[in-house]
Amino acid sequence: MTTVLHFYWCHLFIVEYDMREKGAAAATNITYILNMIIADVWIRLKSKTDFKDMVFWYDSTVLHDLCEYLKIGVPGMLMLCFEWWAFELLAIFTGLLGVDQLATEVVIINLISFIFMLPLGISYSASALTGNYIGEGKIDMGK
Repeated sequence: MTTVLHFYWCHLFIVEYDMREKGAAAATNITYILNMIIADVWIRLKSKTDFKDMVFWYDSTVLHDLCEYLKIGVPGMLMLCFEWWAFELLAIFTGLLGVDQLATEVVIINLISFIFMLPLGISYSASALTGNYIGEGKIDMGK
């Protein structure tokens, strides 16, 4: 839904308001913020039924074994960040070509992000399920 709206926002900010590069950045930020809000609201609404064990308010127990999580999480975070920064560098260099090329690149990046989310979500859920099964001692289910 937000990808379709992104076309409109790019046209509105870049062409109608003549904001050029700033318009492309504003349209992208609106898309990302709206994605976050929709996902958060949807999970909070569904938490009463489907996600009741996963959505909770944080307390001091989340800080237990923090170093162990950081040893695994920081390299994974850096791997994803470096990949994303490569896309951002492409956006910077595309902006040097012109506004139309930058708008096209922003739309393509949003489509790539949308397509990338399906396998990423599947891999995250597979990792979580495998970890849960192994933690419960159900090795066959984990395999």
